[in-house]
Amino acid sequence: MNRHQTEAKEFYTKYYNQLVGATVTGFELVLDEFENETFWPTFTMTKDGETFTIEVSQDEEGNGAGFLFGLPNPNGN
Repeated sequence: MNRHQTEAKEFYTKYYNQLVGATVTGFELVLDEFENETFWPTFTMTKDGETFTIEVSQDEEGNGAGFLFGLPNPNGN
């Protein structure tokens, strides 16, 4: 790993580790205010008495909604 990769890995590890211990308390698809065809997967979370919202994006700049891999198919397929 080069220096940039190491720094990025350290940053993202610290960033995402903030979710450890949080509880998902709600979910909704939020319609993008600029593109009426895009829905943002949005989770309400609680941790240590605080409530916050997590939006799933395809990148750090919010260029579109994202997708989470690893969940079972809700239709059973």
